[in-house]
Amino acid sequence: MNEIQELQDQHYRGRAQNAIQDYLVRKLLVPKVYLDAVWDGWKLDVLAIDRAGVGDVHGVRLVKWESGHLDNHGYSIHLVRSVSEAIKEFADFPGHFRYLAVICIEPNKQKWIVDQGIIDLSLAPDGVGRVGILFVNVAEENSTVEVLLKPERFRSSQQIIDLTDKYVAEHTPNWEVRE
Repeated sequence: MNEIQELQDQHYRGRAQNAIQDYLVRKLLVPKVYLDAVWDGWKLDVLAIDRAGVGDVHGVRLVKWESGHLDNHGYSIHLVRSVSEAIKEFADFPGHFRYLAVICIEPNKQKWIVDQGIIDLSLAPDGVGRVGILFVNVAEENSTVEVLLKPERFRSSQQIIDLTDKYVAEHTPNWEVRE
């Protein structure tokens, strides 16, 4: 990858992070939002902790929509494979809500339709929790975020509560409400 392409990818990624941050700020109650966070060893593109840092933990990873070989529905096989792998990797993430954000960098591209295989894979083995999938279009003038698969809350644990308290005490958020 050349230097210009790397810079473009960095800009797309940053715009996607900002769009997701705006989405979470509107969706949550007084969240603290962290970009490029490391949460208990998990690298996240966006981390949000609801209710001023004492509520639910929302972890987001970005997946770029790459062009390439198409599946039977006309979608990139690379995208389907990347989303499937990312969902499997998220299985043990210590957080309440998990999202994959598909970044689209092509203007006027139709949103990706999530197939039943991905929907089934996104569910927690015990049925409590589902990985959400967001569609982030950064090709247009104003970046947009659309929910393709609504996330469902995973079980909580003392580990998550302890991680939250420690993380909020040790890290400065990129976005928070200050009085």
